[in-house]
Amino acid sequence: MSDHVDQSSAGSERRSGPSRTVVVLAAAAILGVMFLIVWLQSAKYEPLVVGREAPDFQLPDLNDKPLKLSDYRGKVVFLNFWATWCKPCREEMPSMEVLYKNFEKDGLVILAVSIDRVTTKKEIPPFVKGLNLTFPVLIDSWGQTDKRYKLMGVPETYIIDQQGVLREKVIGPRDWTRVDNLKVLTQLLKPAEKAASAIVPETPPVL
Repeated sequence: MSDHVDQSSAGSERRSGPSRTVVVLAAAAILGVMFLIVWLQSAKYEPLVVGREAPDFQLPDLNDKPLKLSDYRGKVVFLNFWATWCKPCREEMPSMEVLYKNFEKDGLVILAVSIDRVTTKKEIPPFVKGLNLTFPVLIDSWGQTDKRYKLMGVPETYIIDQQGVLREKVIGPRDWTRVDNLKVLTQLLKPAEKAASAIVPETPPVL
């Protein structure tokens, strides 16, 4: 009788063993999924880091012509995010126009991305015309660039080098006619001149 009881108990233990393993594995899987969700959420709000490649995108301009950021490789890109309802953006835009007129010939591209949604999209053309802006204006009514650039507000400006790497991030408006605000930009626009000035001419051989 006792042998029968012992064997039943052993069998019960053997049957309960796998179920405990399943519970442990299930718990570990749930914890893993929770950790992944938390990590993805934190990455969603992690700001872009200077020194990394700027996220590519394609948006239409005011004439519905699609423009792609990566199409401007080989040039320095001044990427600005703005909106018609943003007062600091309106105050900043004239200095951006001055910057564009002065440095376009040196390889500067300005892309001004409007984050106006569908309700205020109609205000973009009169805004641009009223300030006599001549640089490309792109429209992102559906927020395509919001998550890619982790936008916290407007205006925000990203200076991107010829290889597509982010070199400076500016939060808030800036007067782009001030020389002290153009240090990174001017260094990127004239690398050849800078390199040439650093070359020490060789001493001619004595005959």
